[in-house]
Amino acid sequence: MKKFMGIALILILLLGLVTGCGSQEEEVTAEVADLVLTNGVIYTVDAEKTVAEAVAVQNNKIIYVGDQAGAEAYIEQDTNVIDLNGGLVLPGFVDSHMHPVMSAVIYLYEVSLYDVFSAEEYLEKIKTFAEENPHLEVIQGAGYMRSEFDEVGPRKEWLDEIDSERPIIITSVDGHSTWANSKALELAGITKDTPDPEGGVIKKDPATGEPSGLLQESAMGLVYGLKQEYSKEQYKESLLWLQEWFNSIGVTHAFDAWVDLDNPNQYEAYQELAEEGLLTIRYKGGWLLDPKMGDEMDAYIEKGMQLSKNYTTPFFQMNTFKFFGDQVIEEETGYMLEPYSHRDDDWYGIKVWDDEVMKHAYQKIDEAGFQIHMHQIGDAAAKYALDALEYVRDTNGERDSRHTFAHVQCIQPEDVQRMADLGMTAVTAPYWMVADDYYYDLYLPYLGEERAHNMYPMKSLFDAGVNVTVHSDFFVTEPDYMWVFYSSLTRTLPQNIFDAWFEGIDLTRTTDVNVPLEDYVIGSLPPASERVSLEEAIEASTINGAWAYFEEDNLGSIEEGKLADLVIFENNLFEIDIEEFQNQSPSMTIVDGNIVFDASVSE
Repeated sequence: MKKFMGIALILILLLGLVTGCGSQEEEVTAEVADLVLTNGVIYTVDAEKTVAEAVAVQNNKIIYVGDQAGAEAYIEQDTNVIDLNGGLVLPGFVDSHMHPVMSAVIYLYEVSLYDVFSAEEYLEKIKTFAEENPHLEVIQGAGYMRSEFDEVGPRKEWLDEIDSERPIIITSVDGHSTWANSKALELAGITKDTPDPEGGVIKKDPATGEPSGLLQESAMGLVYGLKQEYSKEQYKESLLWLQEWFNSIGVTHAFDAWVDLDNPNQYEAYQELAEEGLLTIRYKGGWLLDPKMGDEMDAYIEKGMQLSKNYTTPFFQMNTFKFFGDQVIEEETGYMLEPYSHRDDDWYGIKVWDDEVMKHAYQKIDEAGFQIHMHQIGDAAAKYALDALEYVRDTNGERDSRHTFAHVQCIQPEDVQRMADLGMTAVTAPYWMVADDYYYDLYLPYLGEERAHNMYPMKSLFDAGVNVTVHSDFFVTEPDYMWVFYSSLTRTLPQNIFDAWFEGIDLTRTTDVNVPLEDYVIGSLPPASERVSLEEAIEASTINGAWAYFEEDNLGSIEEGKLADLVIFENNLFEIDIEEFQNQSPSMTIVDGNIVFDASVSE
């Protein structure tokens, strides 16, 4: 054996003499890159926040990150070399909570109100859609904003004027209420005598006691049986349409926070597209659990666990269960520790789960190694869910579980620390961390100034050691990472969003934290100390999102050996004025080593 090793060593030494004892760099460069990006600012988001000049990709992986001279060794005749001209390269963006499969069909097949912002415009679009689609048995859509209406909400009579023969069912932009016409209420059997379902509210006209047309939370389900169901092919078509849009804004990874266990068309659409190699967004998802499942809860959990074994491709996996801990403040259904300020009936909102039922479900899911992803808006929802998670830790033992709260609008400081102690992720929405019409019309009167001025504690979550990520909650908000970065740094709206939302309205916008928030000044949501840096906003959009879903070894930073998911900007965001962010957009997006969006071609 020693003799063999000696001969091998001599051969190696002779080979070194023949080849001139090449440098380590030359030995490595036996690899040839398919793609090399040079002359850029490669902000790697690695542990040292390294900034490089070039990156080389072979197949679907990064094989080199460094200076331009080093990258030259990876270039041969067939290598695609892109000169970035000083542009910025970031890891692909991770949207850590959205609803792509259910939302894409709305945009393709229903009336979408996301691009209009007044009651008059809503009604005009619904009317036009109804007239253009006489063959539809039900008119359905989504996107109206609750801040456009009073506490009773939009009225059924307005929709009756459009069509009184067909049901009209429109979901709010936040997904927590539905606007229905009289025909829909009639077919659903909803009258003035219909009691509120558990966890929901049927809004009544204060003068007549009749249903007004607004159904909140679980009451929405009373009319949802009338809605059109979509085929697997329609879901597939919608997802393919959606990913072109999302790739153009740099989204390369997304978490679907509501996959219906009883709708195989949804999850089979994902799986078939993944198997066919047609997805250019890496999706993970969570199975929705609802306390109405009752005695069948364990069976649903087992079903989700078994189904998840089938979905293991790099582009579609199910590893999570989704819960609603409460609902939303704008519908008075977020679960608060103190009563809503504008009511005199000691209303705290809606607590969705019984403590013991939640603990049982959490314990079963955690024990099997799955993640828990909970919608959390109110501070009381955070507290009872954290109590359940601490019970799970004490019962099952500590593990790297990475359970998640999504939205984190109101939370007590001690519960922020409990999140950190449990190794949790906070999925935050910089889009909503602003003093806008929701702030003035809903949050201030519903919560009072003290609570309204302590919403969305993004910096506190970072400082406590919670893993902070970002999300759009699409369809609630259309993803836009320039908006994410801008509002993370300022806690107010960028100029282009302000212009779109408040066109024709005499309002003032400011980024000055010293300007009093009064008289509908659209400004910076207090406190200013909750603003974060651009570096932190980028981390939340990339590596932290990857970590949240156990992908930090593969994604989220630009490092050798990781998958080549990248987004490129012509300008270096670190060097331009923040007010110019609204004018920036990706020039190229790369997923799995392939260029999936190129602005120069798209133009």
